[in-house]
Amino acid sequence: MESLKAKLLRVPSKKVPALALVVVALAGMIMGVIAANTITTSNLFTGEIGTYHNNTGTMTVTDNGLAVVANTAGASLASATFGASGTNLNRNNALTAGNWMEQVVFTGIASDSATHTATVTVRNGTGPAGTALVTQTLTLVGGGGSNTGTVTLYLDLSSNSIASPVTVYVSVT
Repeated sequence: MESLKAKLLRVPSKKVPALALVVVALAGMIMGVIAANTITTSNLFTGEIGTYHNNTGTMTVTDNGLAVVANTAGASLASATFGASGTNLNRNNALTAGNWMEQVVFTGIASDSATHTATVTVRNGTGPAGTALVTQTLTLVGGGGSNTGTVTLYLDLSSNSIASPVTVYVSVT
């Protein structure tokens, strides 16, 4: 029985079969050709092209963009009164899981206690006006005092496939 040390000393002196070297070289060349012929193309996804805000200065409107509805939910469009800073109320039309939705955030202005009507219209497609996907009206009531809470409106666009560009129109009176 040979010692392990003697076996280990003989390993570097063994010759690697020439066929194994040729196979490794060919595999390397093939991988190089594949890598050289692989083209990576960047796709710039331009979903939402713009937002138009017509605001009388009574609140701040922020467009949080498009998202996919995760869970189905019934409509919740009751009048919303702005709460204290850091308080958020959610309002939505009927949401269907898998559809696209638009998220618009309204932030109250301190000392405003008036009732306002916010109308959000989402359009998509080409042409001067595109195609209307959804129009939703929401009643927002200023919280008065120093209340600057937020109301987030989630609008289901009633489709799981929409054409770009998407334009959002927000009017608050």
